[in-house]
Amino acid sequence: MADIAEEAVKEVIFGGLAGLAAGYATKKTGSQLVGLTLGVGFVAFRAAIFNGDYLATWSPLLKDDASFPQHMKRKARKEAFSTNRRVEDFTKENFLVFSGFSGAYFLGQSIQM
Repeated sequence: MADIAEEAVKEVIFGGLAGLAAGYATKKTGSQLVGLTLGVGFVAFRAAIFNGDYLATWSPLLKDDASFPQHMKRKARKEAFSTNRRVEDFTKENFLVFSGFSGAYFLGQSIQM
């Protein structure tokens, strides 16, 4: 049970750090287009890891394990499931990461410096 909670905290922190950086960059540039671009890039990055197109050996998250069996599991999921099912699984698997990103994004925009 502690492993699940620890992994959930890591997911929120991982997304939160990316969101904080994106929110701060948006505030500093004054353009919402920067935030949109960074947000879409982050989602595309998570999708590439989810599909197995990119192996993130540096990632602190267990779900990003770059081992060969995990890579084969991703490839099999990509070939076996429909697009709707894969989108649903992707959303469920990355919910905490995206929640941390979105919350920290708005926090990053409100930082006063």
